[in-house]
Amino acid sequence: MKRTVYLWLLLCLPYLLPAQGKPGYFALKPGDWFDMQITKHKDNDYYPVMEPLLQFQRQYVLRYQLRNQLPNGNQQYSITLERVVAYTPYSQKFGWMGYDSYYPPYKQGLDKKPPKGMFRLEITANGEIVSLTADKDQPPLPVMMTSYSPQKQVGISIRSTYSPIPPEELHPAIEAMLKLRSINNGIPGLIPAKTEYEYAQLLTGASFPVAGNTLIKGTLAHAHKKQVEIELGGSTFSFPINSRGEFYCPLLLTKPERRYITMENNGGYVFLAPGDTLIIEADADTSRGWQPRKLSGGAKWSSMLAEEVNNIFYGDEGMNTMYRNKTLQEVLNAQESANARFQAVLQTYEGKASPKSIDYFKTNWQYRIADDWLVFLYTHGYQVAPEKRPFQGIPEMITTGIDTMPVAMNSYHDTNFSFYHQYLDWLLIYQQSRISLSAGGSSEESSFYSNYFVLLSMLKGYPLYYKLSKGISESMKANSFVKNQRLKPYFEDFIRNCDDSSIIKPIIKDWKLMEHWAPGNTMPFPILSLANGKTYDLKTQRGKTTCLIFDHASYFQDSALVKMVKKHPEVTFVFAWINEPGFNRQHDPELGTLPNFSSIEIKNQGDKNYEVYGIAEMGKKNVVVLDQWGKIISDHIYSDDNIWDDLNTAIDDAAKAPRFSALQKAGVMNIIGWSLGSILFTVLVGIWIYRVRIQRIKRAEAMKTAIRELEIKAIRSQMNPHFIFNALNSIQSLINTSQYKAANTYLVKFSLLLRSVLHNAEKNMITLADELATIRLYCELEQLRFNFSFEMDTPEELATDLVDIPGMILQPLVENAILHGISSKGKAGLLRITIGKQHAALLIAVYDNGPGYHPEAGNDSHKSVGLKLVRERLQLFSIAGQTASLHISNGNGTTALLTIPIESV
Repeated sequence: MKRTVYLWLLLCLPYLLPAQGKPGYFALKPGDWFDMQITKHKDNDYYPVMEPLLQFQRQYVLRYQLRNQLPNGNQQYSITLERVVAYTPYSQKFGWMGYDSYYPPYKQGLDKKPPKGMFRLEITANGEIVSLTADKDQPPLPVMMTSYSPQKQVGISIRSTYSPIPPEELHPAIEAMLKLRSINNGIPGLIPAKTEYEYAQLLTGASFPVAGNTLIKGTLAHAHKKQVEIELGGSTFSFPINSRGEFYCPLLLTKPERRYITMENNGGYVFLAPGDTLIIEADADTSRGWQPRKLSGGAKWSSMLAEEVNNIFYGDEGMNTMYRNKTLQEVLNAQESANARFQAVLQTYEGKASPKSIDYFKTNWQYRIADDWLVFLYTHGYQVAPEKRPFQGIPEMITTGIDTMPVAMNSYHDTNFSFYHQYLDWLLIYQQSRISLSAGGSSEESSFYSNYFVLLSMLKGYPLYYKLSKGISESMKANSFVKNQRLKPYFEDFIRNCDDSSIIKPIIKDWKLMEHWAPGNTMPFPILSLANGKTYDLKTQRGKTTCLIFDHASYFQDSALVKMVKKHPEVTFVFAWINEPGFNRQHDPELGTLPNFSSIEIKNQGDKNYEVYGIAEMGKKNVVVLDQWGKIISDHIYSDDNIWDDLNTAIDDAAKAPRFSALQKAGVMNIIGWSLGSILFTVLVGIWIYRVRIQRIKRAEAMKTAIRELEIKAIRSQMNPHFIFNALNSIQSLINTSQYKAANTYLVKFSLLLRSVLHNAEKNMITLADELATIRLYCELEQLRFNFSFEMDTPEELATDLVDIPGMILQPLVENAILHGISSKGKAGLLRITIGKQHAALLIAVYDNGPGYHPEAGNDSHKSVGLKLVRERLQLFSIAGQTASLHISNGNGTTALLTIPIESV
């Protein structure tokens, strides 16, 4: 049987293999995606330099997602237009023009984000494009470029509308990507612009691991640590150093980066762009004095430029305008001197460092100069001289420099471009102050809510979303959960408008952290980590109202605190403070004498202080009131000049707080109701499953019984072809020897036997009389072949025509007795069938005087199958708990004893 199955599998194998399908051109599985950034510009680079000329740059981010892998090897993709960026310094007079789909025109009350454009792509297993079409249900929408300069001129609006990338222009870019398939059928990481439409392409992300496109490698001699660290994109990456001091750092860059690499005491700034290689040789041994690093590779000169420029930007030689005692002329003189040094450095590296690195630092320098002007004006109340009014007499070079800076379309705005972000912050203060002072107001900053509509009216694109995200974040972290419910519509509105995940994800994370402080919740962190390595369990304060004060270098007035602690002796005050160098944490000695006051120094978690303690930054505090069961009553309680009215109110509310609020009681009842309903539902489902299972079991058993009966019928219908063949041969032999009378007799018996078998073939149960009559005919025909003696003994009191037994249950036993017991003995052979009754069981003994039954001596397949079939049929036949059985014993022959339970007859 097994050989037959294996033969069929072997024959069908060539037909089964094509059904698995050919492998696709890219080694992806359905659902996998990858993002390709493509840039159109005359420089044919991933991030080209934007010169202040009449130029136009387009950049797209396309997300390819494999939808179907066809059997013929073709792959079908959906291509989503994730991002569209276009900008140009259209005119210095009217400002920069630009558009970025990550930051669309802001709409209040937006239900959901508008759909993105989509294309449909199919490629063959050989990387040929079968079809590329725009999705008719989601076509790319036209975009509108508009002026983004802070300078505004009444009655002038500059706009330009254009269509994003069409399929015929996208086609050659896809062809270029297909031609540069990487090793192991992967996605190419870097594709230079060599197509008709001059698109440079860059792999920026995927749902699967991708190889780095930029490399830093080298050696660090005499290293004590076993790794180097690179700060990149807000994260720190660590790479091991081997025993020879070598390190190898592959990075996946999606934009130009100026970052710091830590190499013990010999680190420094580097500048890298996608596709760059930088080789560093350094020495960590300072016993011989500091040894300068040796740089080589494509990013050598750009990294050297980054180090020198950093000294001008941030070093002691840099400009310092933070002091009120500087005059405007002193600021301008300092700027002129610093600018001369900066230009000299740039000139030194012209033609050596990459154009994009020089462009990066030029742009950075412009914002550095504007920051100094804005900070100077702010610190002097926007007065350039004491005798002049605010905003009077400011040199035109300063106002023009501030107002004509590219605000939204800075091509490096999504990097860690600190001067640009500082410029946006100071620019908004500058503009708001100018409007407020011109209307007779003050120049002080106000809250997020008062700034909201000012932001919408003054800013567009990235600056608007940056300032909104910063305003939402600062307001959220400074206020309590209850007060932040007013902020929630603005938060949700922002999430629906913005498409930049780098801005959205941090705000969503902080919002979820803020929701932990909802009144009625338990403390998010009941166990505090102390600075000495121990822990403090707030559960020890259960049973009384607790006022918990998280303080990070804030100016918390001790006199007000002493007054508050004395006013509420029933309240436990826990002052949890973080040590900060330069701040004295020694309190009024009187606090130490108060029994309901304790002070603990908690561990400084750095950037995670808000996540752990609810403290956003240094100089902030979080005052929390807990009731006697440890539930939050109020958080981030605010004081006005150390007058703690809100704190007193929260303490009074804590004293009145019930064990369970009405909402919690309703919740408990709701849980009980749902639990009981769930239990009832579970019971009903269990009953239904049990009944279904029982029905399935019955159907399965019925099917097994039906299959077994079919097998029995099949065996019965065959009636041993060998026996029929031999019987016909014996009758033919009688005819050939002219024994016509004997032949006629046996032929009549043979026909009667066949008729009996055919008549009972469809019956599972037949009478014992019919079974014995059939067996007698069978034995008489076999006597013709083997000439043995045959006896059948049936008691007269047994009504054989009233007893039902399984049809043909005796035939295999009789056949075995004849063939394997007495066939070779001739006239000496004896076959005896004895019928008896004992209690409610029918006993049938089949005896032969053969050599005996010895299954260990050999295995006759027919004999074994016949006995197995008899036993299996007997297992299905039982009455009143009695079980049918077959027992075979040896003793001067073989006796097969059948025990079949029957009804009393």
